[in-house]
Amino acid sequence: MRRPKNTTAKTPAPTLRERLDEYLVMRRALGFQLNDVERQVGLFCTWLEARGQTTFTIDEAVAWARLNPDAHPSWWSTRLSLVRRFAGYLNANDVDVPVIPAGLLPARKPRAVPFIYSQDDLDRLLAACGRVFNDERIAATMRTAIGLLAATGLRIGEALALRVGDIDHANDLLVIKAGKSAERLVPLHPTTTAALMDYIALPARAATNPDPDGPVFVTAHGTGYVYVSVQKLFARVRKEAGLLPRGRARPRLHDLRHTFATTHMTAAYAHGGDPDRVLSLLATWLGHCDATHTYWYLSATGQLMALAAGRLELNAGTAPGEPS
Repeated sequence: MRRPKNTTAKTPAPTLRERLDEYLVMRRALGFQLNDVERQVGLFCTWLEARGQTTFTIDEAVAWARLNPDAHPSWWSTRLSLVRRFAGYLNANDVDVPVIPAGLLPARKPRAVPFIYSQDDLDRLLAACGRVFNDERIAATMRTAIGLLAATGLRIGEALALRVGDIDHANDLLVIKAGKSAERLVPLHPTTTAALMDYIALPARAATNPDPDGPVFVTAHGTGYVYVSVQKLFARVRKEAGLLPRGRARPRLHDLRHTFATTHMTAAYAHGGDPDRVLSLLATWLGHCDATHTYWYLSATGQLMALAAGRLELNAGTAPGEPS
């Protein structure tokens, strides 16, 4: 008697893109955002698919990372590092791909020189919003967002993720939930709170039919902004304001955060404050888990360095046993 043939079809192995989806789900369940991984490794999968490949070699990963010959080597290194982590995950799950060794395409990412805004610079930015945009909602959005970043030192991502319910207008506080750190409270000056509430009540904003407890800053569809859109809008405002690079320092949205930190530390030196205490407060305010990270935001402006040197000379002249 013949044995019946096994008609069960063999399940095809998951594709690299399906593996990428699994990887993203697993890592995001642990709290990682992985937007860069999803975008760049997704592009890598698309590149492989266009070549009809279901796997890859180390040389091919390096070739993909360097597709743009004009990019900075740090960009090549970043792209390869994202693929390296994914390849390590695949290899650990018995997928036939190589482990990409560390050290390939090494490049130290250059630090952008911060552009420290003066009060005149900020005034010009705010005034430019009304001239650049005919749409009242867009003008108010950019004016309020720039003012909020300058007044609080928030990350732009935190500002865009801010929801109406995160504003405690009775106590002049913001509850920051989206960021690189744990949830934190950020105090507001009453004028900043008033500006936020005025923007939320703006008829042009209400006309977009936003969710009552949705994002504070909304598009024409009542939804939240993405980072790249705000960057493009800011570029138009910056051009209208006539802000030009100062040496290697180019005016960016993120530099409002640098300006906030540097201005407060300068004030501490100028008015006899305790710089160490101010640094600790800034670390908490900015959402840094370690005060050493806050040093990144303290740019060596001429004024700050002169004040710090004066304080150093004063302390050096203090007699032993005297308070410094």
